[in-house]
Amino acid sequence: MAGKTREIVTLQCGHYANFVGTHLWNIQESSFTYDKNPAQTIPKEINNDVLFREGRTLQGEETYTPRLVCLDLKGSLNTLRAEGILYDLKAEEDVLWGGDITLHKSSPAHKNQFLADLEAQDEYYHQGEPKVGDDEDDLSTPDMDTSEVNADDSKFDDPPGLKHYDLDDDVYVWSDFLRSHLHPKSVSVVKEYSHDSTVGGFDMFTQGKNVFRKKDVSDEIEDKIHFFVEECDHLQGFQVYLDFCDGFSGLGCGMLQGLADDYHGKGIFAAGVAPAIFDDTNPLLDSFRILNSVLSFSRLVAHSSLFVPLSLASTLWRKVGPPLSFPHLQYRPSMPYHTSGILASALDTATLPLRTVDSSVTLSMMTDALGARGRKIASLHTSFPLSFHSSSTLADTLGGSLLPCQPLTPHLGQETVAPFAQSVVLRGTPQDRIKRPPQKDLNPYHKCYDEEEMLRNYLLSNYQRTLSSGRCVKQPCKTLAPFPHLFGPEVNRDGFLADEDRKKEQGVESIPAMTSLQSSPAVKHLLKSLLTEARKLDIHKFHGYLEEGLEEDEFKEHLQDLEQLMPCYLTEIEKEFDDGDDDDDYDDVDE
Repeated sequence: MAGKTREIVTLQCGHYANFVGTHLWNIQESSFTYDKNPAQTIPKEINNDVLFREGRTLQGEETYTPRLVCLDLKGSLNTLRAEGILYDLKAEEDVLWGGDITLHKSSPAHKNQFLADLEAQDEYYHQGEPKVGDDEDDLSTPDMDTSEVNADDSKFDDPPGLKHYDLDDDVYVWSDFLRSHLHPKSVSVVKEYSHDSTVGGFDMFTQGKNVFRKKDVSDEIEDKIHFFVEECDHLQGFQVYLDFCDGFSGLGCGMLQGLADDYHGKGIFAAGVAPAIFDDTNPLLDSFRILNSVLSFSRLVAHSSLFVPLSLASTLWRKVGPPLSFPHLQYRPSMPYHTSGILASALDTATLPLRTVDSSVTLSMMTDALGARGRKIASLHTSFPLSFHSSSTLADTLGGSLLPCQPLTPHLGQETVAPFAQSVVLRGTPQDRIKRPPQKDLNPYHKCYDEEEMLRNYLLSNYQRTLSSGRCVKQPCKTLAPFPHLFGPEVNRDGFLADEDRKKEQGVESIPAMTSLQSSPAVKHLLKSLLTEARKLDIHKFHGYLEEGLEEDEFKEHLQDLEQLMPCYLTEIEKEFDDGDDDDDYDDVDE
C-alpha cells in the first residue's frame, strides 16, 4: 500500500451538509504540516492526497484543493464565488448597446473578520509570490502549514488560524467560515429554489428528486463528478454528506443512484445529517421530515455501501427531542456553526483509517465489514473531547470505567448493548502521556508496549462478543480558528482537562478524541420509531408529494423496505422470541 494513494471523491448535498463539510475541510487543512528537515519531525501519518488534489492555475501557481462537489440553493454562498478565486474565469463582455447606460452597483456582501484576514493574507502573499520553479525552497506544497509559515512574517503576527475569533454572530452560511479554496468545478447552485425563501420552500423529497431529473442539472453534476474521478489513479470510492430532512434528500438520493450505477463496485459511505434544532417547525413540516426520512433512508440503504444518520437532536420525527449534552462542551444547539463542528470532528476522526499513510483499510473494506448481513445503517459514537486529565496517562484513562461515548445517531437512547461490529479510532495521545514508568499498583494497561496494544486490550476486555477494529493516530483533532469556541474552561489549549481554568481569550487548539463507527442492535429503535410515525400519516393528505409524482404504492414499498431491515438488528437472544410474523414482536425486544 505504501506509495499508492487510493483517492476518495467527496459530495456535499444541502446547506447543513455543507456546514459539516466546511468544518471537515478546515480541520484537515489546519493539520497540514511542512518542515525543511522532515527527518527531525514525527513521521507523516495522514495522506492528504486521498481527499485533496494538486493543481495549477493559469499563472502556473500550485494549488491544493478538496476533491469535492457540493450543492446548495441560490443565495446560500454569501461572499463565496461559485467558481472560486484561484482561476480567473470571469470573461469581460463587450458592450454593444449604443444608447445611454445606467450603472447600478450593489453593496458587496459583508465579510466577517476571519474572512477579511484570510483575504488580506492571500493578497499579501500572492503579490510577491515567486513563480513555480523560481525557488527550490518554495513553500507552496500540499503539506504546508500556513500558520507556521506565516507566523514568521511581521505583517501577520497572528495568522487567521492562530487568532482568537468570536464568529458566533457573524456566521450565517457555511461559506462565512470556509478556510479552504475550492476548485471551479466544486460548487453547483440549484437555481430553481432560493435559500431562506419564505415562499415555495425546498421542503419535499419529491422536489429534489424532480430537480435532479432535469437534464441540465444532472448533466452539470455528473460532469463535475467525472472531472474529479477521471484524474484519480486509484479511485476507491465516494463519501457523501447530505441533508435527509428537506428537498436535498431527493436530490442527493438521485445523485447517489447515479454513482451506484456508474461506479459499480466502488465504496460509497453516506452520512445523512440534520441540525439539532429546526428554525421553522409546525405539524406540516414535522410530517415532511418524517416522509423525507422514510423515502431517503430507503434509497440510501439501497444505493450506498453504508449509511449513517447523524444529528445532535436525541429524537427527530414528530417531536424533535432535546439536544445531546457533552461533559466538557458548552455549545449552542440552535447554531449550525456549533453543532456541525461536533459532527465534523467525529466524522474526520472516524474516517482516519482510510487516510493514514500505512493504511491497509479501503472504503469498501470498512463499509463491507460494518454493513454485513444486511445491516446497511450504522451509528457513530464519539468521546469529544476524550476525558483525559492533564496529569494522567492513556493507560490511566483506559483502566477506569468504560469511556463515555455519545451516540450521534438519533433515537438510539443510552442503551449499552454491545455492537455487532465496530471501527474504533483513538487520536491525539502525546508520546510522553501513554503510560507511567513501571511501578507497583498500576493497572494492566501500563504493561502494554504502546497505545495500539492498549486499545486492542481495551476492546477485548469491554467488547468480548464484538468484531472490533482499532486504530491509533498521534495527530490530534485540530480546533484552530475558525472552529467555534465550544469547550468548557476546564479544557486547556491542548484539549486535556486541567485543574486551572483556561484564560477566556485563549482558544483550544487541538483535542484528543475517540470515535466508534458501529453496526449496532440499537439501530432497530431508530427504524421502529420512524416506521411508527410514518404509518400514522395518510399520504393522500400530502398533495404536494402526490403532485410531484409520489404514488401510494411507491410509498408503501419504501415502508416495507425499511421494515425488512428490522430483523437484521436483532441479537441472537432476541431472535429466539421473534417469529417474524408480527411487528408487535419488536415491541417485546425493545423493552
